[in-house]
Amino acid sequence: IHADLALNVIEIGCQEPEYWITAIPELICLSKKEDHGVQRKVIVMMSKLCRNKGCAQIIVENGGLSLLVDMAGHDNGEIALHAITSLSSLATGSDERIQAIFKSGIMVKVPILLDHHKKNIRKETCNALFKFIDGSLERIGCIMFTDTTMEKVIHLLNSDPCWLVRMECLKIVWKMIETGHRYLIMSLVDRGSIEAICSVVVCSDEDMTMMALIALESILKLGIAEIRDYAARVFECEGTAKLELLQEHKSENVYRKAKNLITKYFSESAENDGNDIYERFQNLDL
Repeated sequence: IHADLALNVIEIGCQEPEYWITAIPELICLSKKEDHGVQRKVIVMMSKLCRNKGCAQIIVENGGLSLLVDMAGHDNGEIALHAITSLSSLATGSDERIQAIFKSGIMVKVPILLDHHKKNIRKETCNALFKFIDGSLERIGCIMFTDTTMEKVIHLLNSDPCWLVRMECLKIVWKMIETGHRYLIMSLVDRGSIEAICSVVVCSDEDMTMMALIALESILKLGIAEIRDYAARVFECEGTAKLELLQEHKSENVYRKAKNLITKYFSESAENDGNDIYERFQNLDL
């Protein structure tokens, strides 16, 4: 009862900026009570407050990151989901804050959350990862080389029964590929990203299809530059057949992109160009 009363008072206080500095620390203290009802109310309030820049900074300064990371692994799915969305909201802040999120231990929880039986938790975890990386190679490195995180993301992209989860996974892989960093792209290919991208290239979402096509184009372009037969891997997982199917797509953008990929990387002339490059490489006096 006392906790509920305190929560009501804090909720009122959190509505006024001048009370944030005192109300938010009290809210964080209440979250430590071993009461799921209280914890649920606390995390719901926290998820709302994290969307406000002023509140977010106070939450971080008062140890809120550790609290949210702990709650992300909560047995109660609703509490875990609100904790993940809160961390996702905080990830829109400065680079210093992103580093603080990484240091709080979130990446230890991520592989477990990606295996969660609830699709919303898998989806929001991937959405948070997408915000964490934000195109920065340093941030991407924190994810790429943390246990099995990217292997799990690529596995979900390839086979998750929920297309919304697969969309979030594709965004992560696409964002990493768009950096243009060759070793990063080759590492993603080694983890099975070609097969995973081809698995979603034909779908009902035009944006998702375009994202997959753009990612494939970057991979195939690198394959030519690095003398790696990535085109063969696309063919082996029926990616070429899917590109041909996309030439009948109602979207002109999709149609043109698919046609361009087939012409450039899978036509007879493209095969001859590839052989010429290989022969020139073999004849180099190294």
